[in-house]
Amino acid sequence: MTPQNTRRWFLAQLGAVAAGAALPVEELFAASDEPETPGSRVVIARDEKLTREKVSEHRDLLRKLLNTSMQKLTDASDATAAWRRLFKPGDRVGIKVNALGRSTQPAVVDAIVAGLRQAGVPDKKIIIWDRFDVELVNAGFKLNKSGSGVQCRGTDAERYGSGYQAEIESSGRIGSCFSRIVAEQVDVLISVPVLKDHNLAGVSLGMKNFFGAIHNPNKYHENNCDPYIVDVVSHRYIRPKWKLTVCDGTRAQYNAGPGKHPGFSWPFGGLIVSSDYVAADAVAADLLERHRKEKGLKSFSDEKRPAKHIATAGVRGLGVADLSKIERVEV
Repeated sequence: MTPQNTRRWFLAQLGAVAAGAALPVEELFAASDEPETPGSRVVIARDEKLTREKVSEHRDLLRKLLNTSMQKLTDASDATAAWRRLFKPGDRVGIKVNALGRSTQPAVVDAIVAGLRQAGVPDKKIIIWDRFDVELVNAGFKLNKSGSGVQCRGTDAERYGSGYQAEIESSGRIGSCFSRIVAEQVDVLISVPVLKDHNLAGVSLGMKNFFGAIHNPNKYHENNCDPYIVDVVSHRYIRPKWKLTVCDGTRAQYNAGPGKHPGFSWPFGGLIVSSDYVAADAVAADLLERHRKEKGLKSFSDEKRPAKHIATAGVRGLGVADLSKIERVEV
């Protein structure tokens, strides 16, 4: 098949999805003319112990699991070497959590902070952030705006609208004011989404997590949020800074997201880790699709909410969306 014909095939599939046709997740993410992108290894680290008790009771286990994941991801000889391959002592690191609905577990973020310390990143150069202070507190995070230690605050830390840049930035079809945190205060990003579905975009994972970096995400939910999610993460404030995705699957949700719905909770008991954020989302979406099938639910495509943005990101060369080209390493 020629590259031109391959592209026509892929665009035809997207058109079919937009029209409501059902496509298996493997076909949706299999754009065979996708640019070759390095770093398409995704580590899936699970431990049955994480499905029991509160996640906060497994802090040591999470650190060990994440360190092992980093070693597998980077082929490093030890955890410290692994973290140092991605992060430097001079980095200002922004850890973007998801505090809306089923939220990122603080214990998972603690494991990430411990890893950054191994890389020599001082606490004062680490910011844990999301949109609002109140959401962070409700998710179990402890705010810190003192200027010392690991920082934790919302973009709107003081009052509504105060934490966004005044000038509108354009990227693709979006025009938004970006959080000053991502635009001015960090030069390296880690996305820590939750393994969960989304009622419009299909999934709410690493890329969708950065809708929390703009002031007007409510404007970009039509057409299954595609290509708007990709437009946001393509911006210079995000794409060149994004070094790692650690998808929190300790407590996942396979339906009725992104709001928290206990009836569809899934004790996945693990993490999904990659330096290729498109590959991370593709694998996570595939895991959700498979679990939904086990539960007798329709596919995202059948429910007219396919995760089209993942394929779009692959076509644009942001990472690898083709599941057949992603190396899955299970721990």
